[in-house]
Amino acid sequence: MFKIPIQQRDTTRYYNYLDLFFQQSQDPISVFDLDDKIVTINPAFEELYGWKLEECLGKVIRFYPDTELESVRARCELLKKGESLNSVQVIEKRKDGTCFHAEITMAPIFNEHNEVVAISNITRDITLRLQAEAYALEIERLRTTSNIAAVVAHEIRNPMTAITGFVQMMNNDSANPYSPFTQIMESEITNINQIVTDFLVLSKPTLHQSSSFSVIETIQEVIDEFCGKFNKREITCHLHRINQNPVLLGNKASLKQVFFNILTNSCEAIDHNGQIDITFSLTDETLSIFIQDDGNGMDEPTLAAIYQPFFSTKEHGTGLGMLISKKIIVDHKGTLEVESLQGAWTKVIIHLPLSNDSLH
Repeated sequence: MFKIPIQQRDTTRYYNYLDLFFQQSQDPISVFDLDDKIVTINPAFEELYGWKLEECLGKVIRFYPDTELESVRARCELLKKGESLNSVQVIEKRKDGTCFHAEITMAPIFNEHNEVVAISNITRDITLRLQAEAYALEIERLRTTSNIAAVVAHEIRNPMTAITGFVQMMNNDSANPYSPFTQIMESEITNINQIVTDFLVLSKPTLHQSSSFSVIETIQEVIDEFCGKFNKREITCHLHRINQNPVLLGNKASLKQVFFNILTNSCEAIDHNGQIDITFSLTDETLSIFIQDDGNGMDEPTLAAIYQPFFSTKEHGTGLGMLISKKIIVDHKGTLEVESLQGAWTKVIIHLPLSNDSLH
């Protein structure tokens, strides 16, 4: 509830301070009348939403997407009845159509007869806060997965070593009457061992051996390893170099594994005669790497599940490749994101902090 004390209503100094607070507030403030028309907005609101006061004064403008319409109407009814709403999480929309997550504190404004005449909103953009919370949750999830992987891998590896030895002995015996079956067993044991190996990768700290290295040259090394596969599938891979030579401080072998996993996925997503583009962007102390292919892409359920252990669309995939890649990038204090459009393309976006050597 917003009321002006009676003894201060006619005090010029009071109104000057109130106006200074409104104009200089770091939080966007807006006031609407009961017909949802804009009464005023402050400079912080103009900066966040992209609207100027003269553009929207006296107009009804939706600063929210259509999906929020019912929630907005319900809140307005409460506010018009004199109720205040504190720190409500909402989705807001800028003038250019982009949306962001926000917390809004809403309060009715009363006249001298205690009647609601307007509604004030104080907005706070919480996009970065939500991203930080999601990042912390992701790190905790990866840490838990790593701990489980370490226990499971060691518990499985010991008995599997004995089983592998006995099966190999049977397969080497020319008189073995069950040879067709033991050969299948050996093949399946190989698959299990691969899963165990991937588990051990998940459980090991990535940065136990760190050094400075050129990330572009590292990616070039991985591309060279794929030449045979690219030629066989008639895939063109373009590495778009930049003038700078960014240097990372980390585990080169682990990051090579990430790029290897991504290029493997790109190759398998392209049926024939496709293209992979690798581009870079430098901003402040961060290197951004974009790896995009024009393969089959993924639908939304598949995209949402790519970091789940053992989820794979490949016939012989372990479903751990992207989870391992995510862990390695997070261990390097970076982020890994995947965007995709089914039947069109997939883009992997990696952000990594640069070594101090890159800044000179």
